[in-house]
Amino acid sequence: MANFRDIDERLSSLSAHRTLLAIRNAYLSILPYVIVMAAVTVAANLFHFAGIDTGIAVYVSHLARYLGELFPEVILLSLSWSLNSHNRIRAPAVMLVSLPVFWILCGWDQLYAEVGQQTRSLGSTIAIYPAILLTHTTFKLFARENTRSHPQRVVMSQMITFNLRYVLPGVMAVMLAIVLRFAFVALADRYAQDIYALLVDRIPYHLEVILFVMFLQVLSLFAIHGYATMLGVFEYLQNKSDVLGLPSPEFFTLYATPGGAGSVLCLMLVMLVVSSRREYKSLARISAPLTLFNISETLVFGIPLVFNLRMAWAFISVPTINASLAYTAMSMGWVAPPPNSVHWAVPYLISSYLAFDGVYLPSMLLQLTCIGCGVLIYSVAWRRYVHRERSSKDEYPVFPSRNASDSAFGDDALDIVLMEENVSRWSRIKQADRTLKWLNEGQLELVFQPIVDVRTHRIKHIEALLRYRDAQGLLHPPQFLDVLRHHAGVMEGIECWVIRTAAHHVRQWNEAGFSKRLFINVTPLFFSSGNVRRCFFNALNDCPVNSLGIEITEQALLEDLPRTLSDIKLFQSMDVQFALDDFGSGYSSFNYLSQLGVDFIKLDKTLIDDIHLPRQASVVESVYQLCRHLSLQVICEGVDKDAKEARLERIGVTLMQGFLLYRPMEAPALETLLRQEQHAAGSL
Repeated sequence: MANFRDIDERLSSLSAHRTLLAIRNAYLSILPYVIVMAAVTVAANLFHFAGIDTGIAVYVSHLARYLGELFPEVILLSLSWSLNSHNRIRAPAVMLVSLPVFWILCGWDQLYAEVGQQTRSLGSTIAIYPAILLTHTTFKLFARENTRSHPQRVVMSQMITFNLRYVLPGVMAVMLAIVLRFAFVALADRYAQDIYALLVDRIPYHLEVILFVMFLQVLSLFAIHGYATMLGVFEYLQNKSDVLGLPSPEFFTLYATPGGAGSVLCLMLVMLVVSSRREYKSLARISAPLTLFNISETLVFGIPLVFNLRMAWAFISVPTINASLAYTAMSMGWVAPPPNSVHWAVPYLISSYLAFDGVYLPSMLLQLTCIGCGVLIYSVAWRRYVHRERSSKDEYPVFPSRNASDSAFGDDALDIVLMEENVSRWSRIKQADRTLKWLNEGQLELVFQPIVDVRTHRIKHIEALLRYRDAQGLLHPPQFLDVLRHHAGVMEGIECWVIRTAAHHVRQWNEAGFSKRLFINVTPLFFSSGNVRRCFFNALNDCPVNSLGIEITEQALLEDLPRTLSDIKLFQSMDVQFALDDFGSGYSSFNYLSQLGVDFIKLDKTLIDDIHLPRQASVVESVYQLCRHLSLQVICEGVDKDAKEARLERIGVTLMQGFLLYRPMEAPALETLLRQEQHAAGSL
């Protein structure tokens, strides 16, 4: 049960966090290509409308067509690599994050309506994709071993076992999904038009057009490119067309589907304006450059909208209502049918200017009306979707419980281990089992140690420290984490508990009028675990702005430096500050200080213990001056003597933490201290 729950939690967190980051990086990497493609497409249309038929115009037209045909392969390569490089989870999740890549590929392939090309794409995908995934995973395994503090040789048996256990099941599942996907597309090609013919028998022509638009969105909801699948129906409707000449490609580009399938441009605006969750706002900002060019895949697969029955009614109804409005406006003579053809990738509003030779105002007003209706519908659907998602979240309960059988993880969680670790598997399980039984006799708690601005003698920030209380009521530091660090499921639960408990205290302090930033110590799981990241995102949504910070060691930051730097920037955009903890306690590299992008450097106690010695004082002063030039704030830990405080003040350090100032204290004692400080400040 615990394993199933763990997988379910991982899958449910993919779309909003790890996959969000992967999609962002993938699309940012091809953004120059998209900009060039869009510019060439606009230039080709301008040449066409201006009647220019020179060699340059012909070349630009061919280049636009070539870039458009190559675009699906560019999407495939960038998304495949990014999704897998950000993915560190097992087979079911590998399948889940890989499927959108193939759905995109299949959908674009149908644009050409060539069975041979689809077959070639299927064959090349099956041949190339497993090799890419296996090679990348093997490379990650070697890199992880070679960057450890106790490097060891990776033997071939470990590599084979790792791939068989973690990679091949996911690859096989993806291959099966591809075959089923092509079978599904073949059935749609064979029967979709017949089903449509049965539905539209003996109904007015304008309702046929509206029903056609609706049917296209239903197919898109199941990741089928409806326009290509229903090409025969489209040609039939054009041959049967009335004086308005509908439907036409321009009808969809201009009015029915702004932003692509489902009119997702309206949804993007709703996410930017209405959504209160930072990850969805980030997804909207990331998808904006492509959605403006009517490329909907980032939203369709990033939320996801595909197979999302909660959003299906809005996904289908918005284009249908837009088509109804446009058809009515044209029938009443308010807007003329577009005289010029417009490429599907031309942005909204600009398309009206190009389609109507400058007489564009009525068309633009109709486009804005369609956008307004779509925003209203999507805002209702989005609020219901987010509310339902929030109310149905299945978070970890508090750990550990008094009864071992009530634990959120159970004995099965002990089986989540990394097979390449140096210690034997079963000895680690026994150690962790003994530790868990011992922990269940006590209780996890957070204590808090203030960080003081010695110039004003006021509390500037607070650090949360994990402790456990044994059966005798005594508090102890968490040495047990060294044993449990091999067990991802257990560590994720502890880290989620810390985040949720810290957020709870921050909310209480804010309600009492104490606006302090609380720093939480995290492990490398913070950057690699979807569960932990989701817990932190939820905590951010429930906490005031500028109220949370992250402390992490240099070794943890450097495990995967490029991805860590990207994550730090993402969280800093959400008003989260980062502190590099224990700097100077071991091997600390100054080369990384300018790259890490953290906000604080915490000098370890071992660095300032001998500050009374001139040479050590010079070292501390040099580190402080370097940090100051890099715009990094310095916090000195372990200040336990007046002489240390005085020497650090002469150097220029203003933020200090240690027993001389305040010892770690429980929440009630800290609240009393904050209340006294607030009262003293108010009486001045």
